Amino acid sequence: MENIKIKRALISVSDKTGLKPLALALKNYGVEIISSGGTGLVLKEWGIDFTPIEQVTGNPEAFAGRMKTLSFPIASALLFRRENSADQKQAAELGIEAIDLVICNLYPFAEVAKKHQRKKDQSMVELIENIDIGGPTMIRAAAKNYRAVAVCIHPDQYPQLLESLDASTGSTDLATRRNLALCAFRETAQYDAIIADVLEQQWSADSKTFALAAKNAKELRYGENPHQKAWVYTDPLQPGLAGMTPLQGRPLSYNNLLDADAAFKCTNDLIDTFKRDTDFAVTIVKHLNPCGAAVSQNAFAALKLAWAGDPISSFGSIICFSGIVTEECAAWLADKFVEVLIAPAFSAEALLLCEKKKNLRLIECDFATVAGNYNLRSISGGWLVQTEDQGLDETTSAVTETPFSNAKMPLVEFGTMVNKHLKSNAIALVKETRVGHALVGAGMGNPNRLISTQQALEKAKENGEEDFSELILISDAFFPFADNIELAHRAGITHIVQPGGSIKDRDVIKKCNELGMSMIFTGRRHFRH
Repeated sequence: MENIKIKRALISVSDKTGLKPLALALKNYGVEIISSGGTGLVLKEWGIDFTPIEQVTGNPEAFAGRMKTLSFPIASALLFRRENSADQKQAAELGIEAIDLVICNLYPFAEVAKKHQRKKDQSMVELIENIDIGGPTMIRAAAKNYRAVAVCIHPDQYPQLLESLDASTGSTDLATRRNLALCAFRETAQYDAIIADVLEQQWSADSKTFALAAKNAKELRYGENPHQKAWVYTDPLQPGLAGMTPLQGRPLSYNNLLDADAAFKCTNDLIDTFKRDTDFAVTIVKHLNPCGAAVSQNAFAALKLAWAGDPISSFGSIICFSGIVTEECAAWLADKFVEVLIAPAFSAEALLLCEKKKNLRLIECDFATVAGNYNLRSISGGWLVQTEDQGLDETTSAVTETPFSNAKMPLVEFGTMVNKHLKSNAIALVKETRVGHALVGAGMGNPNRLISTQQALEKAKENGEEDFSELILISDAFFPFADNIELAHRAGITHIVQPGGSIKDRDVIKKCNELGMSMIFTGRRHFRH
């Protein structure tokens, strides 16, 4: 069963790209070609004789093409075991003649779904009609019987198949058939997952199917550390950042992609919060944490504000802009080491300047492509799935005797958006400057919230902050004790934002009242582990 001569081939494809050279080669090898209606018309134009599929099935195409290839004769011709004497005997009794090659690609369901997404079209008719039934059946049958049958599912595979054919006999070898079978099962697995994914969205299902197919996996240089292997899987419907190719520089690494995603999502949250056309947001990320973030009225001002939030940590960082990167921004970054710049676009002048830094990666990614309302993480033996932590807190409530000025609420919104992208326990110190809002100090990733508070205060001092009464301290979760309040007060903090919800809330509020501090509860926690 190593080498199988192709005597009969079934061709039924929706995409005719690259088919002609393969079909002509099969003709030259004397292969009988069976074909469905649409493919048959093209073969006829190329002068290639074929057997209409209805002559094999014994039935005409029906129901506007919904029934073509599904049949006992076709499935049997693919599935019976050539090496099994009982199967051979039964096939002969039933008049079943073997099919040795299937060339079939599926209805373009994913492409139709993406078109509907772009147009926000909720019509189901076209989607449903592009769910292929006969194609996956033939492909899976051929792949299951790979020891005797070859299956091609994509035009990219045609040259590979042609090259592997024995020049004198037109035979396929087992290694080729096995490789093609694996590709086939991967294709049908993803195809069904995409259909489920789209229908889940259309019908508001309670859970989600993920289409993590090997065909959409790109191997990375290494993982989080050099001894680890890594891949990036691209969502076939919404490729987003994972599907972007840098305009220049080396390919992105595993860590680059994680940091780029963190910067991209934080910036997207900021522009969703500040929806005015005059606002520009910039986020600087290092090791998955924003070390700088700002909103201002132009990209350059936002960049400088964000960089000032932690100039040391910004070394080797990833920066995401909500708007076009200008020549002024690129010139200012010329003497600074940055790994990646992400933006919807770069000006021609900025591109010329960035070309001088060969290792700098540039990624153009429109925020309209933001995808992934789910967060997926692996654990031993399975996966944890949750919806993304998106959007502003719906309500805030003043809980102290000293009022919290309404004029500070835009800064509260800015700080809350940035703070929820810091690793827990997270404390953010934010400030309104002459040109915009900025993160001026942050503490994150500590089991002890008191230490996070101390780190945020020390970082703000390191950044030159002197009057802490102008800063707002924001916590991603409640304060379990009043000691955080006392520490903040000693530094000069007068305004605090936290979700509340602790059994010690009364003690914390009482301490704020004693110290004349103002505090509001948002009612929503933002843990990020």
